[in-house]
Amino acid sequence: MDHRRHPFAMLLILLIICGSLKNVHGALPPEVRRELSDLKKEVSEVSSLIRKKQVDEARAILEKVETRLTELMIDEDERDRNFTGLRSALEKARESIPVSFESEIAPIIKASCVQCHGEQQSAANLRLDTYNNMGRGGRSGPLLIPRRPQNSLILARLTTDDAMARMPRGREKLKDTEIGLIARWIEQGAQFDGEDQDAMIGDSLVEKKPPIKVVMADGSETVSFTKDVAPWMINICLNCHSGANPRSGYSIETFEKLLTDGDTGSTVVPGDSRKSYIVDLVLRQDPLKMPAGQAQLKRSQAVALEKWIDEGAHFDGTDPKAPLRSLVPTDAELEVQRLAAMSSEEFSKRRETQAKDTWKRVSGSDEGKTVTTTNLLVHGNAEETRLLEIANWGEAQIKTLTEKYKLPAGEVPWRGRLIVYVGKDRFDYEEFNTVLMDRRTPREVSGHAQVTANFETAYVAMHDVGDEVTARDLNAQQLLNSLLGRAYISRDGSALPDWLVQGFGLMEAGIETGSAYAKGIPAEAAKTLSTVTDPAAVFNNGTFAPEEVGAVGFLMVRFLLAGRGVSDFQKFVGELKSSPNVGRAIQQAYGVNAAALGTAFLQNGVR
Repeated sequence: MDHRRHPFAMLLILLIICGSLKNVHGALPPEVRRELSDLKKEVSEVSSLIRKKQVDEARAILEKVETRLTELMIDEDERDRNFTGLRSALEKARESIPVSFESEIAPIIKASCVQCHGEQQSAANLRLDTYNNMGRGGRSGPLLIPRRPQNSLILARLTTDDAMARMPRGREKLKDTEIGLIARWIEQGAQFDGEDQDAMIGDSLVEKKPPIKVVMADGSETVSFTKDVAPWMINICLNCHSGANPRSGYSIETFEKLLTDGDTGSTVVPGDSRKSYIVDLVLRQDPLKMPAGQAQLKRSQAVALEKWIDEGAHFDGTDPKAPLRSLVPTDAELEVQRLAAMSSEEFSKRRETQAKDTWKRVSGSDEGKTVTTTNLLVHGNAEETRLLEIANWGEAQIKTLTEKYKLPAGEVPWRGRLIVYVGKDRFDYEEFNTVLMDRRTPREVSGHAQVTANFETAYVAMHDVGDEVTARDLNAQQLLNSLLGRAYISRDGSALPDWLVQGFGLMEAGIETGSAYAKGIPAEAAKTLSTVTDPAAVFNNGTFAPEEVGAVGFLMVRFLLAGRGVSDFQKFVGELKSSPNVGRAIQQAYGVNAAALGTAFLQNGVR
């Protein structure tokens, strides 16, 4: 045959030859096809293992098959039905593996969601910090619907194209694999596979450290943790090594945490300071790495730490789980302890010094004069005979108060006496306020009382207003009586409502019922009370202006005493001293709510 005369025949022969070569090149060797078939049979066992709850074994088979399939390195043009069938079976088997909430879902939620939906901040009233909290949903309803991922709010928020509505807000969208994992978990029923549905999410994956062994001090130690180590740790170290993200993963919020290793390993090794990294940081490194910043640690303090560790790092507190700060008393707490330890004579001597020093600060070279009685230390620049008269008035008033409003057995009104500062002129009292209180003195104010907790400070201050009573002003004795009443009702330093303190003082001032001053109180108070729309609000501190609170308070205290007597009134005051919730105190003492008592007062007490 003449091939030149039949070009079409030649082309057909070439195509047949090329096709044959291609088939030869693309065919999998028989042994590979058999292995693929065997691998597919192994994958078919996965469903049976899952039904038997042998999930780890099922995962092991899939991992083994995946690894082997990768090792075979089958080219794209060799992937025949054996290969695609195995790949399809693998995908289907993988989809059937239960998604673990604890090991797969919780880490995603913790890393991406808990910051805005946790205990400290629960945006949209939604908390995702525990499995049970996730189940409660939030303001927009249920978070998810088991077995219905397409109708679950969480997936809608994770996949929306609206960047303002997508979660997590202000951050990158979750990876498709993460979203797919959450969708599969919901489709499988959103099951919980941990131990405690109320445990903080992701906690089960945190490496559990060995239990801390706390050795209590036995008295043989030369270094005290609470006295020699904890004070400077609190002042210098606690700020950086506390909170949710302590520096270097090392927290000293409690003694137990202090003994726990940080990111760098053995921070404190009881009995061996050479192996304790904290000693290297504060004593041995050059330059020293800690404390960071501008804080300075004395060498003697670092040596004390070293010695304390070498002696076994013993604990001489009461509770190793308590906040470290609670182990070291503050300056205020130390002062309370110091005052409590004083004898009556020492406390009285302290009060005398306090009176003289305070008066000297106010009046400079004028040291003033002092008259002392059983309960009072009267000090001022008035004539001594006037000071003695004021002191006698005061003792008579205290006798009246203690007989009417009984003190607990064995107690005196004010430990170390109550100071009564008396200025002979108004200028003296205004100067007292300017120098000591840094405040101006309103015209209608001629005195005040101040008693702090533990009687650290206990005084009344006034100027001698004279003996005349007017329609607007008390005389000196009445003013003193009123101030002593205020100091008496607040003798433990409790922050009582202004209307109660000033009203009680005015009630016990000794104002004559028929006087012009007494007759003017109801009219003055009625004008103020006419603006009240909420009866319960009359008992709230701050409802009335300073210039209004005296007259209103007088009527309120009179109403309370007249209605149920001294016993219930004292119970009411006691409740307020234990808790500032005035509504609760009214309920406890009078058995009604504040609104009902307020209504009764407005109807019957303003006369």
